[in-house]
Amino acid sequence: MDVPVMHARAGPLHSSRREAFWSRSDLHSHPTTSQYSMDHHLATNGSSVELRPTQYLERKAHRNCDAKRKAALIVLNCPIKGPLHLERLYNHASFCICADGGANRLHDLLTSQYEPSDWMKALRSLPPDLIHGDLDSLHDTVRQRYEQIGVEVSQDGDQYSTDFGKCIKKVVERLPDVRDVLVLGSIGGRVDQGIGLLHELYREQVHRHPDVRFWLFSEASVSTLLSPGTTTISTPLESGLITPNIGILPLYGPAVLTTKGLEWDVEDWESEMGGQEVLFTVERAGAAEG
Repeated sequence: MDVPVMHARAGPLHSSRREAFWSRSDLHSHPTTSQYSMDHHLATNGSSVELRPTQYLERKAHRNCDAKRKAALIVLNCPIKGPLHLERLYNHASFCICADGGANRLHDLLTSQYEPSDWMKALRSLPPDLIHGDLDSLHDTVRQRYEQIGVEVSQDGDQYSTDFGKCIKKVVERLPDVRDVLVLGSIGGRVDQGIGLLHELYREQVHRHPDVRFWLFSEASVSTLLSPGTTTISTPLESGLITPNIGILPLYGPAVLTTKGLEWDVEDWESEMGGQEVLFTVERAGAAEG
């Protein structure tokens, strides 16, 4: 099924039988003045979907609290690469929540940009709407400082859910019309935590919130889940925000992949963990624009 892509080098990718994770590597931090915006929806079996993973990395002057398509940002307890990507994700989100120790990470990054005496000004530059979790990682000083500038802090002591899962519940509660959840996290540290995060993303999107798309923004990649059907991925390389590297990982069972617009396309590629498990490729130079 051929689905055109407007204003970007890309082509359709078809997957069947099971979901797979798609990852775009080596995010760049060059500014862009692109004003192009495209809505996207979730694909179900046999349907088609168009995705533009760079849309939340584009420059935006002010926070997008009144956007028609609501997005939320979850800051996990992981290293934050730098303020540029954080600020852009923040400005595209209508609601920002720090998962427990994620508030420590945000605090440290912001205060590092200012003189120590200006910590209040630093924290007010990108204040979260809520800090939430079991709070076993939140530093006392960080909590006191955020509460001093009016940031809400709430605790959930449930030991059968992660801080990430707790924050998703809060996002849905506070922003019931949310359509995109931007997750600022990492899969480059402990293996068990990285795999656990991918598991939670799969569980939340497939089983709990099928009308919401989850985007993972890690150190050098943006990742999302591909459902069975045809997915067209819009990749504006001219923006300088991303490079042509793509990876597709069938974590949850066998997947059959067909691609168009990559340097090495595949057709009816049977892929699974333990077999031809991973598809790493790049976009074909001069790929046609639809």
